[in-house]
Amino acid sequence: MATIKAFNGVRYAKENITNEICPPYDVIGTQEKEDLKKASQYNMVKLELSDAEGGKNKYEQANVLFKDWLSKGILIQEDKPSLYFYEQEFIDHGKKMIRRGFFAALKIENPHGGAVKAHEKTLSAPKEDRLNLLKAVQANLSPIFLLFNDDNSKIINLCKEISSQKPAAVACDKEQTNHKLWVIDDEKIIKEVEDSLKDKKTFIADGHHRYETSWNYLQYIKGIDENFCDKKEYGYVLAFLCPMEDKGISIWPTHRVVAEPANLEENIEKYFNVLPKEDFAKLKNEKVQPVMVYKNGTYRTLVIKDTELLKKAMPENCEAFRNLGVSILHNILIPKEEVPADKYVYVKDEKEAVELAEQTKKIAIMVPATPVEAIKEIALNNENMPQKSTYFFPKLASGIVVHRVC
Repeated sequence: MATIKAFNGVRYAKENITNEICPPYDVIGTQEKEDLKKASQYNMVKLELSDAEGGKNKYEQANVLFKDWLSKGILIQEDKPSLYFYEQEFIDHGKKMIRRGFFAALKIENPHGGAVKAHEKTLSAPKEDRLNLLKAVQANLSPIFLLFNDDNSKIINLCKEISSQKPAAVACDKEQTNHKLWVIDDEKIIKEVEDSLKDKKTFIADGHHRYETSWNYLQYIKGIDENFCDKKEYGYVLAFLCPMEDKGISIWPTHRVVAEPANLEENIEKYFNVLPKEDFAKLKNEKVQPVMVYKNGTYRTLVIKDTELLKKAMPENCEAFRNLGVSILHNILIPKEEVPADKYVYVKDEKEAVELAEQTKKIAIMVPATPVEAIKEIALNNENMPQKSTYFFPKLASGIVVHRVC
C-alpha cells in the first residue's frame, strides 16, 4: 500500500511567490518561458527548463542556479520534516471551485506494479530529459499528482480545517488560479495523515513521466551507491495527494484534429447511430460515451449501435476502458492501427478544434471528459488509456515546494 512521509521541503523564502512559480515543464511554450524569466530572475522555469550557459549544458546550469539560490537564501530548506497542505481556487467554465490536498514524499515503487497505479503510457524522450535534470539537480522540482479514496472524508475535513489558518505562501498565476500553501510540522497531524494512507492505493492523475523517471533514478543510484538504501530520500518522490471525493477535481477532455481517414464514413455507417450535435452534451454522462465528429461544416454525434462491438474491439480491456469516448474513437471509429496517436493534433477547447480543422481542411473529433472513477478502475486493472485521455485542471504549480533527493 502507499507509503508517504513528511520531508524537509525547499521553498522560496518570500510569502508572495506569484512571480516565482511556473506551470509544469511540459505545458510551457517558448514565449511563456521568456515571460516567466522576465517576471523574476528566480522563476522556477530557469531550473525546470534551464538554458546552457558559460560552457555548461542546461542540466549543469540548473544545478548551478539551484545551489546559488539556496546559498543566497532565495530558497530555504525547512528545519523540520513537514507536510505541505495546498489549495487552488479557480474558475472552471464560469464556476468557482477549490481543490485541496497536500504534498508529501511518496515511497517509489515499480511503476508496473504496487500501490501507485498508472493509467497512461509514457514516452522515452521526456523521461530521458527529466532523468538528466534529476541527476544534475538531485531534487524533485515539480510533483506528481495522485488521487486516493478518502471514504470517511478524514483528509478532506483536515484540509478544510488547515485552510482557515494563515498560509505560508501565496500566488496567483496567469489563469487567475490562486495558490496557497501551509507548512505543517505537527507530529500528531503528520502521523494521522501517514496512517490514513497506509491501506490505500494511489492513482496517478498527472506526472506519469516524472514518476517513471523517479524509478529510473532510483535504479541509477542503486548501481553507483555502495550504501544504497531505498529508505533514503532518493527512495521517495515529491507527490501531491488529493482525495478522489474532493469537489474541486476537474477533468477536461482533450479533442482531436486529424486528416480524414479513408474508411471514416464506412465505419460511421457500420458501427454508429448518428444524432444531432445537441445530443452530444446530453449523452456525455451516459455509461457508454458518445463522440462527435465535425467535418465540412457539419457536426454529428455518434453513439455505438451495439455494446457487443466494444467487447469485440477491446477484448482485453475492462468495461470502464471500453465505454470511454477516447477508446471508442481509437479502437472503432478510427482504429489506432490505421492512424497512430502521433498523427493527431490534441486540443483542449472544442471551438479551437473546429477552427483548426477548418483551417487545415481536416476533421475535428470531440470526446467527453474521462470520469475519475473510470481512471481508478482502469488503473486497478493495470491498463493504459489512449494518449491524452485526461487533462486535470488546473495544473499544479512548480516552485510551490521542492523535495531534495540527496
